[in-house]
Amino acid sequence: MGALWGVDLKSTSVIVPASPTPIQERRFLSNLDQVFTGQWYMNTVWYFKPASDHLIQDQDAFFKGLKDSLSRLLIYYPALAGRLVRNENNRFEVELNDKGVIFREAVTEARFDDWKDIKDCTVEAKLTFEDTVIADYSSAPLVRIQATLFKCGGIALGFSMAHAIHDGWAAVEFVKSWSEVHTHLQLSTPPVYASHLMKARDPPVVSVPIKDYISVPKVEGSLSSNYEVFEEGAPSPYQAITFRFTAQQVDEIIQEVRSGPWQVEASSFVAMAAFTWKVMTEARELPDDSTTRYVYPISCRQRWQPPLPRGFAGNTAHLSSLAAKAGDIKNKHVSYAAKLIYDDLSCTTAEYLKSVIDWMEIELQKNDRDIGFACDFYSGTDVQSTSMVNFPIFEVDFGWGTPIHNSFTFQPLLGDGHAYLFPAPEGGRSRLVPIYMKRLAMKNLFRNELFRRFQPGLKDYSYYSD
Repeated sequence: MGALWGVDLKSTSVIVPASPTPIQERRFLSNLDQVFTGQWYMNTVWYFKPASDHLIQDQDAFFKGLKDSLSRLLIYYPALAGRLVRNENNRFEVELNDKGVIFREAVTEARFDDWKDIKDCTVEAKLTFEDTVIADYSSAPLVRIQATLFKCGGIALGFSMAHAIHDGWAAVEFVKSWSEVHTHLQLSTPPVYASHLMKARDPPVVSVPIKDYISVPKVEGSLSSNYEVFEEGAPSPYQAITFRFTAQQVDEIIQEVRSGPWQVEASSFVAMAAFTWKVMTEARELPDDSTTRYVYPISCRQRWQPPLPRGFAGNTAHLSSLAAKAGDIKNKHVSYAAKLIYDDLSCTTAEYLKSVIDWMEIELQKNDRDIGFACDFYSGTDVQSTSMVNFPIFEVDFGWGTPIHNSFTFQPLLGDGHAYLFPAPEGGRSRLVPIYMKRLAMKNLFRNELFRRFQPGLKDYSYYSD
């Protein structure tokens, strides 16, 4: 798929707010924030079309402009320039101490046109931070950024962000706000730090059974024992490929679901979620009597009562874990999986979400207990997903135009089996669907009859194999 290029790191800086934070206090983090204090960063890469020649000729000025605007942005985002600390009750809080975020400058000889489609960029892992484990939150920056200039003038911004104090929506709003500050605009959506709005009730009231989380023994300072560690230089058994679905193909999948025997009036999300769950389960060849789960975030922003304010900058992503027999997902029409997802969304009411928060409160008050997700990230049976199709990704503009591609960088630490839904630059119902799983399953996916039916122009698997 092309030659190999390096990415050369020029320098690394610590960027602090342009004005000191006036009150260096500690801020409350909600129970959902506590749950997402996993010890790793989530990485994304944003690609912008080749910019004007002067950027290449004056690289120092280009990088300095980004650092200056980032510093001004952090005045509005003091929490992201802070650090996580534990209080006397062993709960995480964010300390507003202006210790700053990391900014790295890089260049590469690669050009955007070295790939037919930038979604297939082979240097993507080098466009952000490859060390993703957070050893100690008290000293770890919550945001790390790498700006890379390509030989053609193309620009990649790689973000490595701790999930602990914001969800995907808030992370995209952060990038959008940075672009506004960089182009000297007012923030269209100033961040609102109001995690107290998602506090547990006093006393906690768990009015419905909780299916999505489990109580687990507290283990300090360790990652999952199921996480596979590979020798340096050894080939990974995992593979990530991003598939492009046109608006017509998405409409055809929606129609396939709606006309199926389970008669689901499916949205594009429900249809695409059911489709990816089914084809991945078939590609993995799971035994019929095994359990598979579709694990996906449901935003509390509008479901909470009263709804959370616009610009809410905390975690609002309730991670739903929807279980089914693999045989049912494989052997029944795709509308069956869609019906399960549709019903799960319908049952996620404001009262259910408040019961979740209250259940977490009860468990977190026990010194020896912690909160786990009711799924298995590493067994190769579950599908982890998130939909970013309504995120303001293509409202981001640093003065180089809106992004031509936005990508999530997968890593074995996050588990086996992801299928994300991204908007495509052309808009409408066009979708980009990055899928990450074992290579053998990926090879099977290329032979899957249902998958190929809606990807008729798909290249042979050998095109993607290294």
